[in-house]
Order: sequence, then C-alpha cells, then structure tokens
Amino acid sequence: MTKVRIRLQGSEKDVAKLRRHLLKAHPQMILAHPREGTNPKYAGRQKWSAYGDYWFGKIRRRRSQ
Repeated sequence: MTKVRIRLQGSEKDVAKLRRHLLKAHPQMILAHPREGTNPKYAGRQKWSAYGDYWFGKIRRRRSQ
C-alpha cells in the first residue's frame, strides 16, 4: 500500500472547512485539527495548517472527526 503525506495551509476558517470536506469524502484519510504556525519570522501573520496522510486501498478508523 502507498502512503501520501498531506498538508493543508491557509486561513483558519478555510483549512477547517476543507478538512471537514476531505474527511467526509475520503475514509482513507487522517488529518489533524488545524493549528497556527509558530515561525517567528511571520509573527502576527501566521498561516494555519492541518497535517495528515492518505493510504491508498486501506480503510482507517478515526478517533474523532
């Protein structure tokens, strides 16, 4: 089976909305809840990210949505 790493990045609202949409449509996908970036270079204008992975051909059980 093949695994693909995923990172969603953007505003908090957009990342959360896309994350919900992708999890509903793809049971093979696991995505963490969005979190704000921590790079001091971008202080005051951090983007939000959600990280996860997708396994082709494998149904996975999520602990939460």
